[in-house]
Amino acid sequence: MTAKKTRGGVPTRTAADWEEGALDVMAARGVGALSIPDLARSLHVTKGSFYWHFSGLDDLIRRSISRWEASDKTTLEEIRRIERPATRLRTLFSQAMSAERAQRLFLALSLWPTDQSAAALRKVSVRRLRLLVETYRELGLPDETAQQQGLLAYSAYIGGVHLRNAETPWLRTPDDVAAYVDHAARVLVGAPRKR
Repeated sequence: MTAKKTRGGVPTRTAADWEEGALDVMAARGVGALSIPDLARSLHVTKGSFYWHFSGLDDLIRRSISRWEASDKTTLEEIRRIERPATRLRTLFSQAMSAERAQRLFLALSLWPTDQSAAALRKVSVRRLRLLVETYRELGLPDETAQQQGLLAYSAYIGGVHLRNAETPWLRTPDDVAAYVDHAARVLVGAPRKR
C-alpha cells in the first residue's frame, strides 16, 4: 500500500488502503485484534484520518469483508472462463490452496460468531460450491453425483485449510502444499469421467 498524496506532509490513505490493512490484520491475528489506533500506526497515518472514510470499527470490518467477498468473486469469474472443465477444477483447487491470506480470513471469520461473518462465509462457500458442481456436470456427471463430488472437493479444501493453519507436519512448506494439491487434483478431478 502506498499513500496517494500527502496533507501537510502527512501521508493520506484511501478507504481501500484501510480495508486491505484491516484484512491483513484479521488474517494474521483474527477479527478481535483489529483496532483503529494500531491499524493507523501500521499505515503511518493518524487515527483521525480513519474517520474520513469510516463511521467506526464496525463499518471498517463490514466494508473489509465486502472487499474480500468481491475479490473472491472476481477470482472465481476468472477461473470460470477456463474452457476445459478438468483444467478449471485443477486451477480452482490450486488457487484455493495457494491463497494463504484468503484461507486465514476464512478461518478468522469462522471464529468470529456474528451474522455478518456467517453471511460472508455462506456467500463465498455457496459461490465456490456452485462453480464446482457446474464444472463436474460439464465433465458429464449426473446432477446428484456432481453435487456430491463438489461437496467432497470443497470439504477437502476446507480440511486442508484447517490442517495448514494447524501447521501439521505434512503441509508446512510450499512443496508440501504443491504435493497435496497435485494429489488432490488427481483424486478429485481425475476420478470423474464422461460416460
